[in-house]
Amino acid sequence: MNRTTKGALAAGAAGVLLLGGAGSFALWSDSEGVQGGTITAGDLDIAPVSQGVWTDVSPGSVSTAGPVDPATFRMVPGDVLEYRASYRVTADGENLRAVLTADPNSVTRTGELTEANTPVTVTSTYNGTPLAGNQITEADNGRVVDVVARVTFVTTTPNQVGTNDSVNLSGFRINLQQSART
Repeated sequence: MNRTTKGALAAGAAGVLLLGGAGSFALWSDSEGVQGGTITAGDLDIAPVSQGVWTDVSPGSVSTAGPVDPATFRMVPGDVLEYRASYRVTADGENLRAVLTADPNSVTRTGELTEANTPVTVTSTYNGTPLAGNQITEADNGRVVDVVARVTFVTTTPNQVGTNDSVNLSGFRINLQQSART
């Protein structure tokens, strides 16, 4: 090898060593541990405390008071069926907000019956006090909440709209859904 080649190889090797050692040229630094811990996910759940009951709460009802079976109830415009049940709430989590609703996919309608002429509404209370917007927070964790769901056949439904059609409540469900943050 000639001298120029040897010099070029030596310069290249020195450059590689300098680049490789660039990480070892450091200014002063320090690090300290921080007090931490394990973050655990919360929980959101409702569990029935007792079996719910359907009743006819139609204004001016001519039927006898007491439970009704939705499968045999023949609804007409103006009728209101009400479901009452109590649920124990698990709402464990910082900043947790959730809403109690009727699961819209658990109510099926046939023919001309729609959400517009047979709406389902839900209200909820704790110790008789309404929960604004059916909202649940961590403050409700462990509480028993009373839920009322109503299916109304709108009085102003015209002509014979919905005659012999049905609202199937056999798979009816109450949902507790976490609210999206805004």
